[in-house]
Amino acid sequence: MALLEVNDLHVRLQTQRGPADAVRGVSFALERGQTLGLIGESGCGKSITVMSLMGLLPESAQVSGSIRFDGEELVGKKDSELCRIRGDRIGMIFQEPMTALNPVHSIGRQVAEPLRVHRGLSGVAARSEALRPLDRLMTLTERWKIAMTAIHLRHQSHVGTTYKRALP
Repeated sequence: MALLEVNDLHVRLQTQRGPADAVRGVSFALERGQTLGLIGESGCGKSITVMSLMGLLPESAQVSGSIRFDGEELVGKKDSELCRIRGDRIGMIFQEPMTALNPVHSIGRQVAEPLRVHRGLSGVAARSEALRPLDRLMTLTERWKIAMTAIHLRHQSHVGTTYKRALP
């Protein structure tokens, strides 16, 4: 059984110009460990398809077909039921990096939130867990900066040496 099975997915959105069929008959299966990329023209329904998997569509959206995640039917589930798996077992990387994080809250707080909600960690424990990979990233970033500075200085010394050799 596939981890994610989408069969004959249809999504109709209400717009100012009337109903719009944003997704029409999409079907696919994704096995554990596989990666799936949705590609297509702007406005073809890629984001709406994924947002339907996550239960992030507007309340007025009409969804039909089947979305099964680990054998569990998601179409028709209440938001409170979807919250159990959203951010814990299934997630979405949004296209627009500028809207991925809320600038009002720290990165640590935003990364810690699913750890508090889904893993039951205290605020302090979740923040500590969330900051661990960020600290590693900062360490790698600092090492990269030092390496780039060393390369830059080495390049400058070679240029200077070459220039000095050219002088009479």
